[in-house]
Amino acid sequence: MSRIDEILSLVKHVQPFPKVVQRVMELLDDPETDAKALAEVIQYDQVITANVLKICNAAYFGLPRKVSSLNEALVIVGHDTLKDVIVTSSSARFYKGAVGDGYKLEQGELWRHSVATAILAKHMVKYIQGVDPGVAYTVGLLHDIGKRFLSTFVADDFKQIMIKVVKDQCSFVEAEKELLGIDHAELGGIILKKWEFPEEMQLAVLQHHDPDALKKEPLTALISLSNALVISMGIGVGADGLATKLQGEGLRRFGITPANLDLCMANLLEEMERAQELFHL
Repeated sequence: MSRIDEILSLVKHVQPFPKVVQRVMELLDDPETDAKALAEVIQYDQVITANVLKICNAAYFGLPRKVSSLNEALVIVGHDTLKDVIVTSSSARFYKGAVGDGYKLEQGELWRHSVATAILAKHMVKYIQGVDPGVAYTVGLLHDIGKRFLSTFVADDFKQIMIKVVKDQCSFVEAEKELLGIDHAELGGIILKKWEFPEEMQLAVLQHHDPDALKKEPLTALISLSNALVISMGIGVGADGLATKLQGEGLRRFGITPANLDLCMANLLEEMERAQELFHL
C-alpha cells in the first residue's frame, strides 16, 4: 500500500460527525424554531444534552438559577449562542489528546487554534458579504481537522519536510503535499465530504492554504484570512505556522481597515477568555 493510500484509508475509519448536530444547525438557522422542536431533536443524544446543560450553567453566564432543560437553555442563551455551544462541544471529541503532535503543537493547541479561527471568522463576517456567521464558525472549527489524522505521518517525515521548506523556500503545506502526496487541507476537505457537509464548506477547508484562496469564494477567503491572522497572533503556531505565507491583499479586497482588524482581534481575545472557561481550552 502506498503512503497516500494508507492515509486515505484512514478516512474510512473516521468517526462520523454527529448527524443530530447538523440537524440542530439547520433548525437554528430558522429563527422560527422553538425550544420544543429543538429539544425533540437533541434529547436523543445524551452527550450533547449533557454538554449543553453543563455549559449553560457555567459561571460565565451568571444565571440566577440552574438550567435543567434544553427548553430553558434555548430561551435563556438564544439561537446563535446555543448553536455555537452545540457545534463546539460536539467538535471537541475530534481534538482530544496530542492530535497536533506531528506539527510540534502542544496538547490542546490545535483545538485552541481551531476555536480562535472560528471566533475570528464569525467576527469578520460583517465585512464579507454572502457568508453565514454560523457556517463561518463551523468551518473555522473544522478547517484543520486534516491535521488530526495526518499528524503521525507528518511526524514520520518531519525532518524531510523541514529540509524541503528551508531548501526550496516553500510553505510547510507545500512540502507536506510533495512528500506525503496529500496535505492536511486536502485531507480535511475529504473528511468534510465524508461527513456530508455542504460543498462550499468542503471547499473552504480544502482551499484554505491555496495561494489564491483570498481570490476565491467569500467563505474560502474568510477562512484562509482568519487562519493566517490567528497564526500571526501566536495562537496555535506549530512548525507549519512558522512557514505559512501571510498575504495582505485579502484585507484590501474586502475593505478591512487596520482599525477594523484591531477591533476583531480585540473581540477575539475577549471571547477566547470566555471559551477558555466554557470549553476548557
